[in-house]
Amino acid sequence: MYNMVLGFILYEGVDLIVNLGKITYNAGRGTYYWWYNTDYPEVEREKRQIEDMKTLIQRINELEKKLETKTLLLEDSKDK
Repeated sequence: MYNMVLGFILYEGVDLIVNLGKITYNAGRGTYYWWYNTDYPEVEREKRQIEDMKTLIQRINELEKKLETKTLLLEDSKDK
């Protein structure tokens, strides 16, 4: 009986220490990025991915336009 209570108390104590450590780390990390006015690396990575997607979409649109003009030229040459 006492072993179960002791195990429970130890488990909860370790859980409390781990959670306090996480809270302290996250608060310190947030304060650091706030103080130096920078984004989290995760946010920067996401912004880079969005920019890459925008450039890829732009390149796809350019290629589609080129393809359309070439098909129009081919159709015109067939008509003659």
